[in-house]
Amino acid sequence: MPEIEHINNEVLNRVPAEFRPLLNLDHLTTWTLDRQREHNADHGDYEAVRALFQTVLLSQHVEGDGKWSARRRARKVGKHLNRLVKASRDAAQASEGLRTAYADHVRTVQALPGQRAAKAKAKADRRGQVNAFATKSLNKTVTAMTARPESDDETNDETAGQSASKASGGRTVRGVNDLFDRKGA
Repeated sequence: MPEIEHINNEVLNRVPAEFRPLLNLDHLTTWTLDRQREHNADHGDYEAVRALFQTVLLSQHVEGDGKWSARRRARKVGKHLNRLVKASRDAAQASEGLRTAYADHVRTVQALPGQRAAKAKAKADRRGQVNAFATKSLNKTVTAMTARPESDDETNDETAGQSASKASGGRTVRGVNDLFDRKGA
């Protein structure tokens, strides 16, 4: 069963044998459809019984009753019948919800390895793009720094009071700005 291939065998062995087939989506579909059919049949029966009781109980008039006395007495019984009708309807909807939720779960679990592989590939591609960009940027920086003209008569915008000193390439360096090419402002 592909639905349970990712389940630990120790956990699977603890599941009672009569419920293990329910982990297969086909078996679960059949089982939930049977439960849904039963709950819908019960729902119909409960509605018929509720209608019967309402008819009979609302028609019971005792001498001395007020206008709403029969309705108040019938409501006490009808309340429980209404709960039965609602519970059977909810049970039918819940069994359908179980089937669809488990089918979604199985599809998600089966798709995870492919999604994770695609995500890892995309991450590796992004990492490669970042590395290529960083390499290109560093190469541009090195080229710009080594291709700088070495003239001492350049004018710069350094603040007064800084003394010029000779850099390793023989260039005059007065501040940090002299270490980089400034092409435009």
